[in-house]
Amino acid sequence: MNVFEDLVVELQEENLLEKPVSEPLSERSVPDHDDEIHETEMPNPSHDLSEYGERDLVGDEMHDNVTESVLTEPYSEQYVAASSSYETAIHDTEEPVVKEYAENNFASIEAPHVAPAPQPEILGHYEDQPVQDHEDVPPAADVEAGPVAEGETQVEQPQDKRIRKGKEFFKKRAVGEVSSLQMVEHVVTGVEREYLKLMPRAYDDFNAKKALNIFLQVTEGEDSEAHAGAEFTLMQETESWCSALANRDRDIPVSSLRTYCERSRPALSSQALLGLARFYRNLPYSEAVRSKFDFVITRLFSRAVAQEKRICLFNRDETLTHINTLYSDWASIPLYTADDDESKVMLTALSFEDLAIEAENASVFDQLIESDFFGRLRMFKESISELFYAPQVTAAAIDCNIRIGNAYVELIDRERRKQDVSAMQTKFESIDQMAISEVTGRSLGLEELLVELSRDAEINIPMAEEPRVEPEIDYSEPVETKEKPVKVVNENSYFQRLKANAFSVNRWFLAAAIVMIAASFGLYTWANFVTDEKVSSSGVAQVEIENTKLQEHLRIARISGETFYGQLLPSWDVLPKEKRLEFLDIVLKAALEKGCKQVNLISKDGKTAAYATATKLEVVMP
Repeated sequence: MNVFEDLVVELQEENLLEKPVSEPLSERSVPDHDDEIHETEMPNPSHDLSEYGERDLVGDEMHDNVTESVLTEPYSEQYVAASSSYETAIHDTEEPVVKEYAENNFASIEAPHVAPAPQPEILGHYEDQPVQDHEDVPPAADVEAGPVAEGETQVEQPQDKRIRKGKEFFKKRAVGEVSSLQMVEHVVTGVEREYLKLMPRAYDDFNAKKALNIFLQVTEGEDSEAHAGAEFTLMQETESWCSALANRDRDIPVSSLRTYCERSRPALSSQALLGLARFYRNLPYSEAVRSKFDFVITRLFSRAVAQEKRICLFNRDETLTHINTLYSDWASIPLYTADDDESKVMLTALSFEDLAIEAENASVFDQLIESDFFGRLRMFKESISELFYAPQVTAAAIDCNIRIGNAYVELIDRERRKQDVSAMQTKFESIDQMAISEVTGRSLGLEELLVELSRDAEINIPMAEEPRVEPEIDYSEPVETKEKPVKVVNENSYFQRLKANAFSVNRWFLAAAIVMIAASFGLYTWANFVTDEKVSSSGVAQVEIENTKLQEHLRIARISGETFYGQLLPSWDVLPKEKRLEFLDIVLKAALEKGCKQVNLISKDGKTAAYATATKLEVVMP
């Protein structure tokens, strides 16, 4: 037995890890009477997920105890259990245990027991399945090993927990992929049953687990034919499984997935959200897939706080580091091209920052509605398409979603303090609340939000102070009092009262106020009439466009480095896409003649309207 198997045995003996369902019957303890089986406590059938066992991620949110290791620790080598036992993994951060078998011997692997279905590759849905839960188990590398038995040699563990190459890396990635597909299968099944009112048909994952078991037991190196054949077979099975899940997911609206994840009790674990993020990140691009990935990744990197708001778990740089690590673990292929250079990625990330600042600077909710803020945010996310998956853009989108959602809650709370709930519902009943929830990555229904804010306000109302009890005074003895002389003031004299008030002002305060007013006036005069504004133009060259074709739609053109910048005229807005591409090609040729390599055309609103290189032409249509 190796060190990992010893660890598994120790955890099972301490009742910290349940035995895999694939363990031979001879090693299990079979009850003598059927009554002992039926007396076992079963979970509530109305929930898909386990509500039993000790968990560190329960309640409304599961991120209170999340550390960086949850996002960066690789999957431990393990065998993914059958369908009847893997459901607990969706609420726990640990997966089932690897159980080794003799090569090409799968008699002891227990296939999932399901009802027959018309299609040969589809099994019946999960119906009233008993779900067990187990206590959270720390990763194998973090568990302190017990004393070494006599005659055994202690194997030194490597210092680097993240194996980036070799056979072990491929095994861990394969196990992580199959485990993620199991969690996605469970979530999709729950959404279909609870929100789409469909009869879920689970995918027969036995062949995928069989291929995984063969792959895990290959003893040759990663360059051998046996390793390549086992990996190819496993890849075929996982691709077939992923395709089946993608076909089912295509019928699931973004709102149904969002509601299921937010209202699941107990809450979904970080590993379940990681599995969903991995699934949607590696699917072919579509707007629905991008929107689901936007919601899942935002929820993964944030947690709820008071007053119906959320905060990021990490700062921007840490979030970017974690996203890069996850992409590497998922073997995700970049969907954006190499022509989308760093400057375009940074411009897109800065656009998210500008949108978040605009929402935070709004003083009333009507400002966002009148400017169609949420419509512009939706159109911007749709316009960047595959570029959304760039790590810098994804990190900026997560921060933008959280900040805009918090600004929305704050503005609604301000309106609630000014008027009653019924008046607000009548005033904002025409707002597309579903679209707002989709672009912010969380459910922001107006009615539910007002109820929660009102409840929080009632909880935070301070208790009334107790009446002050005056001390009892004995008035039996007479007390001599002196009456103050009353000054006779002519109430009809307005100027006398004004004079008295003026002389009652503190002289030092009056002098300081006069000095500050004089200094402010002098600074304003000096800044606007004395000094001339100087703008640095180093490294920027003006381009003459008069009497050229560029003058037709360009107001001004400049060259900075190897980039040609042009500010568009309003005539650009009425051009069809073909005319825009034709004009962009003319600008690109002129830029190449001047030694530039790329072109950026900026609209009158200050946003990028067109982009071109020697190999790519792209325009943004409204």
